[in-house]
Amino acid sequence: MRSFQFRLDRVLSWRGKQLKMEENRLAACLDALHTLERAIARFRAERLVVERDLLQLRSIPAAEFINLSRYRLRAQKQEIEFGEQRQRSEKAVGDQRALVQKAQQRVMLLEKLRDRRLVEYRYARDRELEEVAAEAHLSRWSREN
Repeated sequence: MRSFQFRLDRVLSWRGKQLKMEENRLAACLDALHTLERAIARFRAERLVVERDLLQLRSIPAAEFINLSRYRLRAQKQEIEFGEQRQRSEKAVGDQRALVQKAQQRVMLLEKLRDRRLVEYRYARDRELEEVAAEAHLSRWSREN
C-alpha cells in the first residue's frame, strides 16, 4: 500500500500562510494601538506638568493666563483627536482579530479533514495487512495439509 498523502496539503499550506499573514497584520495593529496609547499617556503627562508648573507661580501674568487658556483648548482638541484615533485603531484590531479567527477556522477545518483521512487510511492499511496475513496463513496451512 502506498504511503498516506493528503490531497489538500497544498491548500492547507496556503491557508497556514494566510493565517500567519493575518496574525502578522494583527500584531502590527496591536503595535500601532500600543504606540498610540503611549503617545496619549505622554501627552497627558506633559499637559499636567505644564499646567502644574504654571499654576504654581505666585502671580500669573495675563498673557500667560491667556496662553494657558489657548493651550487647554488645543489640548482638548488633541484629546478628541486621540480618542478618535484610538477608536479607529481599536476597530482595526477588532476587525483583524475577526480575520485571524476566520483564517484559524479554515486551517482547523482542513486539519480535521486531514486527520479524518489519516484515520481512514490507517484503517484501510490495517485491513489490507490483516488480509495479507490471513492469505499467507491460509496458504501455509493449505501447503501443510
